[in-house]
Amino acid sequence: MIYNLSLKQADVPDPHNGDVNLGLHHEGAEIASIDLHWDNTQFTGRFNGFAPDLPTKAHPMAYIKAAIDAIYNAKVTPDEPISSVFGRSSLQIDV
Repeated sequence: MIYNLSLKQADVPDPHNGDVNLGLHHEGAEIASIDLHWDNTQFTGRFNGFAPDLPTKAHPMAYIKAAIDAIYNAKVTPDEPISSVFGRSSLQIDV
């Protein structure tokens, strides 16, 4: 199942610190969101929604992994800002 990703918020002052909030959309509606946070000591990924009710039944980690992979695969250079990736094109994941 194809889902669209949107960048709701990004605060990434440097590669070792950041907060990103993504929207997960299906048929034009936001059905869940994904929060990512990292710093020098930890990485946290949080899926906000109820994965068993989504059109594709999958573990929340599958959605988080697919979103991270889509962002990194769309980067032109490893240090390209996330906002530039979303500004250049829309991202989709297949879960």
